[in-house]
Amino acid sequence: MAFLDDESYERRTFDQIHLDDDLEGVSFYKCVFRSCSFQSRRLVECAFDDCEFVQCNLSLLQNVRSVLTGVTFTDCKLLGVDWSNPGGFFSASYEGCIMENNAFTDMNLKRFRFASCILTSSSFYNCRLQHAVFDDCDLSETQFYRTDLSHADFRTSRNYFMNVETNKLNKTRYSLPEAVSLLANLDIVVE
Repeated sequence: MAFLDDESYERRTFDQIHLDDDLEGVSFYKCVFRSCSFQSRRLVECAFDDCEFVQCNLSLLQNVRSVLTGVTFTDCKLLGVDWSNPGGFFSASYEGCIMENNAFTDMNLKRFRFASCILTSSSFYNCRLQHAVFDDCDLSETQFYRTDLSHADFRTSRNYFMNVETNKLNKTRYSLPEAVSLLANLDIVVE
């Protein structure tokens, strides 16, 4: 189904669309995607400005120089997505998403918000996550390496582990008992 015959769309709602081919050079402004599937597709030099994805499957999505500005993902399935190759500005928020095995590398994610997301086995490598909020997120086996987590908020999240020697943790917010996990990589004995 070729539902995208134009190069740009504004204020359109797309319901239950299954993308059969890769998407190239298409722009969307204030569009809503509901129950759509972009699984295993490539977004090549596309632009999404103030768009919403609701209950969509974007697993194994490949982002090739596409720009996402003010995009929200709500209750989406985002398995195995590498967000590390945006074509420019990238700002998004995630709520209620399953985001297992996602990769964020060399990215500016200041003030990003992850709410009620499952981020298991994901990685944040060399990222700027200052003032980011991880609200009620499961971070099992998620790796943070060479990442600036200054003022980030993990108070309501669980199962996180960060190496205090390889990440910048300045006024990062945690709550007990989860904060005890920060002691795991130090050469100390807690009794």
